[in-house]
Amino acid sequence: MVALAACRPTAVSTVELELGVAPQAVDFGAPWTDVTVARGLQLSNRSRLGVPLVLEVAPPVFRLAPVNPAVGCREGSEASGEAPTPCPPTGVAFELPPGDTALTLLASADAAGSRTGQLRVTFDGRDALLVPLTLSPRQPPDCGEASECATLRFDRVTSQCVLAPRPDGQACGASDRCLEAGRCVAGECVGAPVRCDDSDPCTVDACETVRGCVFSPTACGSPSPCLVGVCRAPLGCQTAPVVDGVRCGDRQSESCTSVSICLEGQCVPRDPPDGFRCAEATPCRGEGRCVADVCVTPPASPLAVTWTLGAPTEDGGVGDQWSDAFVADDGGVVLSSYFSTAPMVNAGPLGQRLPRPARRCIAWNDLVVCADAPPRSVTAVSAASGMPAWSYATVLEDLPSLALPDWETFLARLVTLGPTRLGVLYESRHLDDGRESNCRRFSFVVLDDAGQRVVARLVDDPLFATCNHPHSYGVAADPQGNVFFAFTQSARVSPALPDPQAPGSVLMSYSPAGVLRWRHFVQGMPGGEISVGRGMLTVESGRSVYDDARGVALDAFRLPFGEGLVSDDWVVASPKGVEAELRAPGTGRAPAVFEAPVGAMSASGLRGASFGGAPVALRFVTRGAATALEAFPLDRFQTGVVRPLWACELNDGGVPVAFEVRPGGLAVMTDVRPGWAGLCEFCDPPYAGARATFFGVDVPGLSPAHMPWAGPWGGPGHGHQAR
Repeated sequence: MVALAACRPTAVSTVELELGVAPQAVDFGAPWTDVTVARGLQLSNRSRLGVPLVLEVAPPVFRLAPVNPAVGCREGSEASGEAPTPCPPTGVAFELPPGDTALTLLASADAAGSRTGQLRVTFDGRDALLVPLTLSPRQPPDCGEASECATLRFDRVTSQCVLAPRPDGQACGASDRCLEAGRCVAGECVGAPVRCDDSDPCTVDACETVRGCVFSPTACGSPSPCLVGVCRAPLGCQTAPVVDGVRCGDRQSESCTSVSICLEGQCVPRDPPDGFRCAEATPCRGEGRCVADVCVTPPASPLAVTWTLGAPTEDGGVGDQWSDAFVADDGGVVLSSYFSTAPMVNAGPLGQRLPRPARRCIAWNDLVVCADAPPRSVTAVSAASGMPAWSYATVLEDLPSLALPDWETFLARLVTLGPTRLGVLYESRHLDDGRESNCRRFSFVVLDDAGQRVVARLVDDPLFATCNHPHSYGVAADPQGNVFFAFTQSARVSPALPDPQAPGSVLMSYSPAGVLRWRHFVQGMPGGEISVGRGMLTVESGRSVYDDARGVALDAFRLPFGEGLVSDDWVVASPKGVEAELRAPGTGRAPAVFEAPVGAMSASGLRGASFGGAPVALRFVTRGAATALEAFPLDRFQTGVVRPLWACELNDGGVPVAFEVRPGGLAVMTDVRPGWAGLCEFCDPPYAGARATFFGVDVPGLSPAHMPWAGPWGGPGHGHQAR
């Protein structure tokens, strides 16, 4: 409050004037350029008489709204869409009545940069009050290009980039080798698909956006164990007998008195001679031979542990807190964590630690690629030595519309799109909403094998306009570079969903050019990791197998898919536990199940591998105090209950909860505390913050098999692809 003594005209007695202002300084903040901001101001006259004042505002970026409402002027703005009418000049003379009078100050600028000014209140030619004014306008970001058929315009009111279709009929598709005569229609590039046909019935004709037409050998099915499918032009798929003497039938029911072998394409029983190999060698036991109608096998020995790392004591102690293991392309094991401990490449006695902790890491080519180390950075290092290769950290420059006040952008997912392309999915959320916010924006960046940005664009979809999904859950890519997303279950009503009243998960697929291919809503499904392979897509918590080209269901399982497997002729659904269901989707053939003995427990999930040249499914099973690694055959002709080919004991003192296959062995994760108290295997990522023990196990004759699975973060490329 400022006291001002003044003499009034002779007809009026001398009074002491008391003028006050609140606030004593006005900050208009940092609006976008050309946006008008209003701030309130209160003048107080504590005398008993009206006081003639002059109000002046300078410089012109600051203005005073009309004091007398009868003047009728109006400030226009982009938000209101109204045209302005002239207001009085900044110098306004009026009589301030006793009491409080509310004023409105306005500010706007057409260019970025800090501005200062003042409101001057003058009485009888003398300064009564000075109010400092500040404005820091910002230039709206460049939203970049959305696609050939759509532009992005920054909306100053909502502070978001808004998609605007380009004119229909504009030519497009120059970068898509699978599209001819492309024209823009409603914001998307529409044209005639390129017809790939080499007139050879023994090739599968397909088109890839980047490569164009590709022709791969036709896989001909085999109707029985003694007939093999072969393709012969111009007839196409035919069958031919396998070599005589090949074993057939149920190997687990064979004995030294009856063995089924193929003769001229038929599976027939024969009495084997002494010395016949009646049992294949396993990683823990040599082969068996027939002696007088009895199969004699040497004694078994436990699997050998070659190295151990991680938490050394029951409560974790001060040991390392890795929570994930995966195998790089060169066979080296990589241990990583969720910011807890710096990743280690080539795990073992000679392992190399990376300079800093990371959020997630994957294997790609001969590199280990880590996310958010430091924040928003994608960092690649050599899988063999841990030496830096490249780093990408310019997402806010490549997508300026993400650089919004009070928003944070972080790296959500990494996925390989092929040997020369890496996909990076980013999430952005408003800081005021906290980590549990359902209001999120997504953007996708494609990098080349040198870490250089190829594509950067927002993932624009009506789904994200309703604050309906916490975050993306699963991401995968097929060999053509098409990307697949699964989002966590819808949180509330959304007009963007097929059934706005029912919760469920949304699956989406985008082309390599960022064009939506399809969207599929699965009512009641909570989401999960995705695996893509052999033209099929599965979701960890789902029970269906989908056509990855259209998003339609091909077949359904009794069990949730879990950490299952996909190969040429079958799909295995296997949630954590001993149950597993094997199907040949779309054939109508009855499913088979893996043996699940009473009292057996498994927490490891399944992994695909090759043993002796044949595909197998691996799992760890615990019965009482004993833990064993089991290998199940993956034969398209098996039915009923499938028993393991072999089981080898593991003496490690813990229960395996995750593992990965490497050439000649495994990398195993266990927890030394019983019951996994306080840990969450379904968190994002699983086991984040776990105090686990990791060790290597030699398994002679074992090699990785390229099968996708839904499981944890590891695995080459986190692409979960089967080519």
